[in-house]
Amino acid sequence: MEPSIDELRKNYERFDDNKLIRLASEEATRLRPEALELLKQIIKERGLSTDVLTGIEAQFKQPDEKSLRVYTDLLRKQSCPICDSTAQPLNATMVASVMSFIVFTHYKKELVIGCPDCLDKQNNNAMLKSALMGWWSLPWGLIRTPKSLMLNSKMKKQNHNYEANDLFKSFTLQRIGRIEANKNNPEQLQLIVKHIR
Repeated sequence: MEPSIDELRKNYERFDDNKLIRLASEEATRLRPEALELLKQIIKERGLSTDVLTGIEAQFKQPDEKSLRVYTDLLRKQSCPICDSTAQPLNATMVASVMSFIVFTHYKKELVIGCPDCLDKQNNNAMLKSALMGWWSLPWGLIRTPKSLMLNSKMKKQNHNYEANDLFKSFTLQRIGRIEANKNNPEQLQLIVKHIR
């Protein structure tokens, strides 16, 4: 059973500003229409930045190529979450690693945001770890280790793209509401690339 508007208002009023902004900038499309209108009303009542309301609207629009590039560029200008450098624009890579222990194989694949040099290091470390520790289980170690090595090798080729690669564009597209709500807040933009979830 869905909560009533009065119950929603009580919940929203208990939220601190950061939680309210996060709900508005990340989950607006999941809210039912009356809950969304209530959320907008409470944001206005609290006097929060109008960028938060713009972030809500951005989630309901499919950005064109030009708009996506603007959002992508905002994130790419942030300092590297790994080494803290701003010398190179950020990009994204997929890092895969395998560890095997006779009857158990652990395969881990994760998205990493960083400068091209740090991304290369992440891929290299995963390849080394997989090459040393991935083979020692039948059959999955023998299957997943080459898969991991090939994926990391393929990803390394995209780390130094001048333009944002497709992984970074996809990462940006999924966070347009947060980016729009925080476009004038460099600290929050940095958190977007630092804490991937």
